[in-house]
Amino acid sequence: MTETVEDRDRRYLVPVARLNLPDQPDEIHLSVYRWLPEFDAWATGMAICGCSTQQGPLPKATVTCPECVAYRPRYERMLAPGYRPEDDDPDMLRERAERAERQVEQAKVLAMKWHEAAAVKSDAVILAGVAGDVLLAALNGHLGPAGEVDR
Repeated sequence: MTETVEDRDRRYLVPVARLNLPDQPDEIHLSVYRWLPEFDAWATGMAICGCSTQQGPLPKATVTCPECVAYRPRYERMLAPGYRPEDDDPDMLRERAERAERQVEQAKVLAMKWHEAAAVKSDAVILAGVAGDVLLAALNGHLGPAGEVDR
């Protein structure tokens, strides 16, 4: 475990020892570590790979189970504050990406209208045209990190 366990409302990913069964390889696994108010104690469950484990974390141990190592990034995301299950749902991610693409296209159309309106040359409209040019540059990937237009 690389962080100090303090927040009883959070869950943590910690190294744990295998259950001493004769047919189990001698590996260090990962388990979710959480506060159990009904027992007024911290506890670990089974390994994230599905293997049975001994109770309690091994804070300085190195995880050696290849399945736990493979699952670790997903579990770390899932246990992070603010995680939303839909963040791992391919259909939801696809829908968000499609919505973002539609919004970019709508913004490009609006920016072009501002640009065309700036051709009228009224002071207020010229500002809208400049804003449209900057927005178009940003949407088309031509806006540098300092806000300069790179054409």
